[in-house]
Amino acid sequence: MKTTLSTVLRTIERHRFSVFIICLLLTLSSLYVNNPTRTKQMYDNFRGYVKFNSPTSNVFTADDPTPTVPQSCRPLNRFVFIKPEKTGGSTVSTLLHRFGMKNELVAAIQSEGFVIKVDKENHHLGILYYNCSDFPGYDYICSHVKIYDRLALERVVPNAKYFTIVRSPYTHLKSWFYFKMRNMNLSMSPDPFALYLNEMKENVMVNMKLKGETNSFCHRFDLDIHANETSSLEALHRLNRELDLVMIMEYFDESLVLLKKAMCWDFEDIIYHPCKVHAEYQPPTTDEMRDIITQLSHADIRLYDYFNKTFWRRVDNYDGDFKADLSKFRSMQDAARARCERNQKNDFCFKLHSDVRDFKQLLYKKQLKWMC
Repeated sequence: MKTTLSTVLRTIERHRFSVFIICLLLTLSSLYVNNPTRTKQMYDNFRGYVKFNSPTSNVFTADDPTPTVPQSCRPLNRFVFIKPEKTGGSTVSTLLHRFGMKNELVAAIQSEGFVIKVDKENHHLGILYYNCSDFPGYDYICSHVKIYDRLALERVVPNAKYFTIVRSPYTHLKSWFYFKMRNMNLSMSPDPFALYLNEMKENVMVNMKLKGETNSFCHRFDLDIHANETSSLEALHRLNRELDLVMIMEYFDESLVLLKKAMCWDFEDIIYHPCKVHAEYQPPTTDEMRDIITQLSHADIRLYDYFNKTFWRRVDNYDGDFKADLSKFRSMQDAARARCERNQKNDFCFKLHSDVRDFKQLLYKKQLKWMC
């Protein structure tokens, strides 16, 4: 009897770590019935303890030669993309919708038209609502929003990352013009945009819808275009604190690398296919035309210059090797383009080449299926 007991004790002593684990698991199992949330927290801590304290564990394993370190960057799934017109916003939106569908996120879609209307008095967004008893809430917005209302947006997507994209006013207004000129009687002019700018300069009655696009970025973000330089700078500082990233269309690839870093996403998540790119000939912008645009869009030029500077400061302070990441992304972008040119029928390539309108036609029904 004594020999048997002594043998058991020696066995327990040799395997005391395993015995400890078994006892702890039994204890956690009994606790789970009464308090599952707290028990899960204890279990997570326990897993970390076993991983780094087991006698047989090692930070390097045969299957994974890389050091095992705590994950400090997890993909973020809640975001609001304020999408301005004619800035590459549709291209950004398609990759965001692709990411959303891949991760079964719920998009807030405008209830009518192409723009989410905003009731600033009541801080209410004009979006489609789902009458599901267990509706989980919205995860993201990537649409044209009539005007930036932070409170209204936070009510729809709380705890989100906010970003947008801007474009040089000198090319932005011109792009808007050629997009809208089919509705104007200027097509017979050898340089219709120059004619239109001169008409605006002389206050000739012109298409007011396009004239309203001067200083459109400031209008979108509810900034006073008539503010003096000091007040304008204070407003831009405030907006910069509220936005997590302002991308620049002229540096599109660089912007997406910054977006990937800010959201802790993979390179595959930011691969894109250009949308709504118009290749028709446009006469070059002369110095005289630039002077007129400077007068008409002075507030937007100040905004663009401000965020162009913050953009490059972010690049300078990038956590990692920015040039290497940019090169890797462009290589993956080229590979994806070549692969999808050969075969557009696979799911990735089909979604890569889909437009915003295609995604929105799919989203409402798919989201109903996911949630209800």
